[in-house]
Amino acid sequence: MELLFGRRRAPEELPRQNQRALSRAVRELERERQKLEAQEKKIIMDIKKMAKQGQMDAVRVLAKDLVRTRRYERKFIAMRANVQGVALRVQTLRSHSAMATAMRGVTRAMATMNRQV
Repeated sequence: MELLFGRRRAPEELPRQNQRALSRAVRELERERQKLEAQEKKIIMDIKKMAKQGQMDAVRVLAKDLVRTRRYERKFIAMRANVQGVALRVQTLRSHSAMATAMRGVTRAMATMNRQV
């Protein structure tokens, strides 16, 4: 049954795995934003070309597309910031967990020393 659904993850491994997934998501969002930026530049060039040719109906359509592209770009920036915030929280939790583990070890060592004295 365990092989069917994959092996069970260790609790220490889960935050690291989640951190990797969040980093991957940030990279993908950044890649998509860059594609939107390139598309925005292309639309601007098309608008200029159509305006020179006097095709105002096409310019209006492209202008609407440009506005939509810029809105999507802003949304991608916001999503990236949100995902990075979650990644920072996961990193903070990992740090707190490591600190708690270290303090537990120090406490045990001090208790052992007190018993010896």
